Amino acid sequence: MGGQDLHILVLAGGNSTRIKTGGPKALLDLCGRPLLEWVFEATSGLAAASRQVVLGGVHQQAIEKHLRKRGLVAEEGQDPASKPWQVVEQPEALGTGDAVRCAFPTLPEEGRLLILCGDTPLLQAETLAALCQAPGGALLTARFPDPTGYGRILRDAEGRLQAIVEQADCDAETAAIQEGNAGVYCLDLAKLRLAIAELDTDNAQGEFYLTDAALQVLKQSGGHSHCLESGHQQVEGVNTLAQLALVSVILRQQILAEHMASGVILADPSTTYIETGVEIGPGATIHPFCVLRHGVRIEAGCEVGPFAHLRVGAHLEAGSAIGNFVEAKNARLGPGAKAKHLTYLGDAVIGAKANIGCGTITANYDGKIKSQTQIGEGAFIGSGTVLVAPVKVGDGAITGAGAVVTRNHDVAEGQTVVGVPARPLPSPSVESA
Repeated sequence: MGGQDLHILVLAGGNSTRIKTGGPKALLDLCGRPLLEWVFEATSGLAAASRQVVLGGVHQQAIEKHLRKRGLVAEEGQDPASKPWQVVEQPEALGTGDAVRCAFPTLPEEGRLLILCGDTPLLQAETLAALCQAPGGALLTARFPDPTGYGRILRDAEGRLQAIVEQADCDAETAAIQEGNAGVYCLDLAKLRLAIAELDTDNAQGEFYLTDAALQVLKQSGGHSHCLESGHQQVEGVNTLAQLALVSVILRQQILAEHMASGVILADPSTTYIETGVEIGPGATIHPFCVLRHGVRIEAGCEVGPFAHLRVGAHLEAGSAIGNFVEAKNARLGPGAKAKHLTYLGDAVIGAKANIGCGTITANYDGKIKSQTQIGEGAFIGSGTVLVAPVKVGDGAITGAGAVVTRNHDVAEGQTVVGVPARPLPSPSVESA
């Protein structure tokens, strides 16, 4: 089986009834990335998966629209194979076995099929790689302190896999088993097609169980189960907002640990929120109560916070500083530039060693379009200044406290402006000798 082509199927067809947000669970934001894309990330290291399919349900159109916007699914009229993933529909929620059946027309007749749940964002690539290398296929299980909700794994006296019993079908003795089915399989695709065709709905939920077909395939192929004895967090599913919060805490701890291992100084990790996709250079210091969103870049030796909010497109060059209660979005601070207090920097380019005074606002949005503010090297922006974009402040220029620099009224290099609206200070008179 190891030499066969690998294909991937992610089951994301749930109705999201327990989430109660009204939208698809698969697209809930989790540390700067949709829940579903964390599962994609876990598969990205697998060698050359030939077909990658997402099974949608009630929220299929929303999922497909999002993935198309991200460039992961082909546009209408394009060859579906031109993009990494394809989305297929499960018209009715008839069980996981039926979900796999709905994906069959999109998949080849033969090969290996890795089946994943779209709500398990903590899965590790190394775990999936080991599962896919198992001869004869494999099932991922885990030992849970509380296995409620998971299908139980039944073994014989020699430890061989005998049955997978869904929660709804468990008696008291079976329910006490702590080893549960993680819902992750690598199976022979040709054998799985035959097993799925034989499924019936003779069970407590009246559904087609993938577990029944998977068990049959593994026994025929000489496959086995791969049990996570102490890594059950990897397969924690998200079925409620409380569970989403739980996995968010785990992921954020992982993200923080990676940054600290790279030389980033986190003054208080427990009060620091950093999403995935944030770049921070060694020697940078992040003070408590900061929020760093996906797409932020902070170079070496910078200082951020406390209580700073950096949004997508914020870029701090080496040695620059963002202080307390400062928000930045699509803003670039040059080397040594500083904005230390109570400031909003939106759609701004700030030159090296410029000083942005307390309470400064770049008024970037007029209700229709967003425009850019440019502040030159060594400029000094006085406290309470409002810069109405589009506007430029030249190198070494100064704005007085409370100045309002209106749109398209640029401040020349070395010039000082004050007032509302801001006007240049008159040149000092020269007395005759």
